[in-house]
Amino acid sequence: MLIRCVCSDFYKMKRTPILWLHIAAPLIGAFAFLGYYSMSVNSQPLARIDAFLEALCVVFPILIGLLCGMAAAQEEQAGSYQVMLAGTKSRATSYLSKLFLLLILSAFSVALAIGVFAAGYHAASAWFYLHAAFAVWGGTVFLYTLHLFVSFRFGRGASIGLGIFGALITALMLTGLGDQIWHWMPWAWSVRICNDMIFALQTPSAASLAAADIQCGVAACLAATVLSIAANLLWFQRWNGSKSNE
Repeated sequence: MLIRCVCSDFYKMKRTPILWLHIAAPLIGAFAFLGYYSMSVNSQPLARIDAFLEALCVVFPILIGLLCGMAAAQEEQAGSYQVMLAGTKSRATSYLSKLFLLLILSAFSVALAIGVFAAGYHAASAWFYLHAAFAVWGGTVFLYTLHLFVSFRFGRGASIGLGIFGALITALMLTGLGDQIWHWMPWAWSVRICNDMIFALQTPSAASLAAADIQCGVAACLAATVLSIAANLLWFQRWNGSKSNE
């Protein structure tokens, strides 16, 4: 049933901008950085990779806010969410279908962006790029659950606004302010884990410290993500499709 619902949601999104944004945005970003680096004389390859990953992580919250808002608006326009709420025997299936499809599309976007960049910039191993892609994607799963809740409950505008706020927090967490608190900030997980991976490559003697920092962030990310999915499922079971601004 879940697979059928995911396929159904995919067909509903097939002719919407949601799919094209998952393709166009990563391609534009990857080619923009590759084009700039081809003309730049900067000789620090790891710093270039770090800049690309940071930009990817900063932009992602805005895209998540927009895409989740669009997905929720589609369901609202189709019948005030009633198709989603009453279309299956289990509401959990409907919610997980929407979440899983967005996560699948997100994984595709991250793989496309980092894959294209890696194909044009060979300053790191394929193994590193694979870990970076998983870090970028894994750190955003919580954000998808958060934005789906905000989109369903408060509307697309609130989700986009939260995405812009999240992008600002992500950029702020790149400063010294984030050194001690980033483990507890959902918008910082992806970017700080990637930073630690780059730091471990640049400073092999501090690799163990970077690994410990990553482990702490991953533990917080996993715990928060599992709890957020469970909380959203409980809420969705009782939601009647109304929004707070109605």
